[in-house]
Amino acid sequence: ITALTQNTAKAISVLVYLDGTTVTNATLHNQDFISQRDIRIGDTVLIRKAGEIIPEILEVDLSKRDAESKPYHLPSCCPVCGAPTAKDEDGAFLRCTGAECPAQLSRNIAHFVSRDAMDIEGLGSSIVEALIEKGLIQSPADIYYLTLDEMKSLWQKGDLAAKKLLTAIEQSKQQDVSRLIYALGIRQVGSKTGKVLASHFGSLDALAAASVEELTAVPDVGEITARSIADWFCQPQSQHMVERLRRSGVNFESTRSVTDARFAGKTFVLTGALSKFTRDEATEKIELFGGKAAGSVSKKTSFVLAGEDAGSKLTKAQKKELKAAGVKIRDKEAVKAYFERKKLAEEKAAVCEGKEKESFFIHRRPHVFMRICGCFEFYDRVR
Repeated sequence: ITALTQNTAKAISVLVYLDGTTVTNATLHNQDFISQRDIRIGDTVLIRKAGEIIPEILEVDLSKRDAESKPYHLPSCCPVCGAPTAKDEDGAFLRCTGAECPAQLSRNIAHFVSRDAMDIEGLGSSIVEALIEKGLIQSPADIYYLTLDEMKSLWQKGDLAAKKLLTAIEQSKQQDVSRLIYALGIRQVGSKTGKVLASHFGSLDALAAASVEELTAVPDVGEITARSIADWFCQPQSQHMVERLRRSGVNFESTRSVTDARFAGKTFVLTGALSKFTRDEATEKIELFGGKAAGSVSKKTSFVLAGEDAGSKLTKAQKKELKAAGVKIRDKEAVKAYFERKKLAEEKAAVCEGKEKESFFIHRRPHVFMRICGCFEFYDRVR
């Protein structure tokens, strides 16, 4: 072995002819693999092709090892940007923690502009690569500092396309902070967690200032996720990117607020096609009404909302043990009623405004009252 690469766990060896091909590199997987086999620079190793394809190091020939060789350890800092490296939760893989690391720039920007994140339509991979190649962006935050002249340089006669893309970039500044939280690319923070954090803290600044203890108090946020969030906001590159986003005018406040708590404590599972809503719209409504949307049916499920061509989730919900656990199934018409019904308090106020109107309405048209209110118990109590 002549060298061990720093940015990927790979051994670089002298040319070896093996099973019909010339091998120059062998995968080392991770630090555990290197340590278990005590692989060092300058070692002579036995190689085979795992699965007849991938070069794999089986063992080291210790009789040929240099007496001055030292055990090898992957770097504690990224060799590209200098940010600290951190192990994954299972301790197998090492990752750069830099939010603005050049080696991760293309992938980070692709995530930042994606549909569930800042949703910047038109900023595809080819344009991103061109912007990086021209040196126009070194961070996701740089997207918001692009000028018309810089954008026009990407196309021949590109005035219209450049203006359209800049408009989409400008519009994305108004996205809810939940999307920004997800767009930042913090480990363990998906789009759903971003919404939970936005609703709980209300702003990016409040989230950044939260301690691990405060983060773990948020529903669905465990200690690993909490530490990942806290560590991310402590990194200088992260702080630099957040400040540039702030100066560009990107929204840091949550516009998500619970409309009413009709679904508080309830867990919903969606299956099949809903005629009046997309899956994302239905999920959004459930969350804004204080409920939780889950991806699978379990005994913790409150309702399964079944649309057209409902599949295995509906089949599972129909099992006796889940019905016994209280899992209820509702069809697409009930789904529409759930989402479109006004708050009960508003209905009561509207229907019962004034004693005379109340008496006339209840006695002359009780069936209408019950249909609007959806509450026989309230009708009986008022009557």
